[in-house]
Amino acid sequence: MVYRIVGVDDQHIVIEFRRNDEEVTFESYEEAEEYLQHIKSEGVIPSKYKLEIQK
Repeated sequence: MVYRIVGVDDQHIVIEFRRNDEEVTFESYEEAEEYLQHIKSEGVIPSKYKLEIQK
């Protein structure tokens, strides 16, 4: 199964994470969770976005 991380704000604007013009995906939920925690700890995404992991 493939997982991805997206951010959604109150106006339903969706952000996705890309690297070299390709969406960043993860083979396991655990990998995605680890990356999500890294993103949160860096504080680079505005707090108005709710980050979530999707299948």
